[in-house]
Parts: sequence; C-alpha cells; structure tokens
Amino acid sequence: MPAGSPLYADNLHAAIKTMHSKNMYQEMVMYIEACESGSMFQNILESNINVYAVTAANAKESSYAAYCSPQDTVNGKHVGSCLGDLFSVNWMEDADKANMGTETLQTQFNTVKAKTSASHVLQFG
Repeated sequence: MPAGSPLYADNLHAAIKTMHSKNMYQEMVMYIEACESGSMFQNILESNINVYAVTAANAKESSYAAYCSPQDTVNGKHVGSCLGDLFSVNWMEDADKANMGTETLQTQFNTVKAKTSASHVLQFG
C-alpha cells in the first residue's frame, strides 16, 4: 500500500509551474504509470513550459499488469505476483534496445503506444 497522501493533478501542476517560474529545469520529461494517469495532464499541462509527459492510460481507464503467472519467474521461482505493468515494461524494454542517444521521444512514444494494447498511452506537452 502506498504511503503518504494521494497526488492530485492540481498539486502536480502547481509544482511544475513553480519549478518553471524558478528556472529549476530547462526541459522535463515525465512518465506516469498508473490507472487513470492521463487525468494528471489532460486539459491541464501548458505547451509552453517545456514539459513532456507520457502516461500509461487515459483519464478513465486502467493500466494493466504484465509478467503475471506463468511469466512471474525470478531466479527459477514463481513469485505469485505480476512483475510489472504493460506500459512500463514496454518503455523499459524499448530503452534497453534503443540507442538512447539517437532515439527521439516521439519514436519512443510511438513504439510504446503500439506495444501497449490494453490501455491508451498518451503524450502531453
């Protein structure tokens, strides 16, 4: 179970705007893996603050697990749990295969979106 208070879109947006106004970044890339993760940016994130965000799902749908039984093997043992999320696994597997010095964020997004069949991967910013 997660600890602490939930993170709401308005709080995340306020933090990003504060960071932008204080020149705390030049460009920022955010990946959010969670059910309804698109709600964190939909109709919220401005296009002129140099933030690019990718979410595992739209604002109204679940994000789905991956590497569940029988693919839940670690060191030869089934752990009885899903080992990842389809979006995150596709993103990390792409990062492992791709030349991160030349692959663009758009190419990565297109690859992950095509491989993530159970939810709608979205981009913002």
